[in-house]
Amino acid sequence: MSTSPALLGASWLSVRRTGVLWPVAAAVVLVSATLPWQDGYSVLVLHGVALLVAAAVASSTDDPSADVAAATPHPRHVRTLGRLLVALAVAVPAYLAAAGVAELRAQQTPLQSLMVEAVVLVLAAAAIGTALRDRGVHAPAYPAGLGVLLLAFALEWLPRGWAMIDPQTWGPPWQAALLRWLALGLLCVAVLLRALREPAAR
Repeated sequence: MSTSPALLGASWLSVRRTGVLWPVAAAVVLVSATLPWQDGYSVLVLHGVALLVAAAVASSTDDPSADVAAATPHPRHVRTLGRLLVALAVAVPAYLAAAGVAELRAQQTPLQSLMVEAVVLVLAAAAIGTALRDRGVHAPAYPAGLGVLLLAFALEWLPRGWAMIDPQTWGPPWQAALLRWLALGLLCVAVLLRALREPAAR
């Protein structure tokens, strides 16, 4: 347990160097700048905040200290999880604050649907970034962020019967959309776990 604070401190230094604070700051600016219009556009704002939070998590998959940290007693998956946890600790409060503002400004905001979307996009960012890092990409944050953006566009363009973005929030359409999000989230978790395994353990 004595190494946990040191690991988290090192994770914070690494995450700060990758620029994870910029997407979070952009999310705060987005919510603040759109505050007068959130009674009609809160859903769009939360879509944007979810993408920015996912970009922050994607940024944490970069490991600028990899060459030095490889000599520490912490294996790669522990260091990666440390950076992801630190990024989430910074990004999640920003999303929750944005959700709280949206709920205050527009009580009809479908927060349950939007939060499911945000969770899966964050999982996708972590999965893509760690998978690319596992493949030898030393700076996977940018392609991971682009991958999440393309995923969001692809989900937006699904036929109405297969809608996952802004689905009907009651009855069978919502249940079907929730199952699709769950399937996508499980796929992301599987990719993430596979990428976190040490090569020698495979």
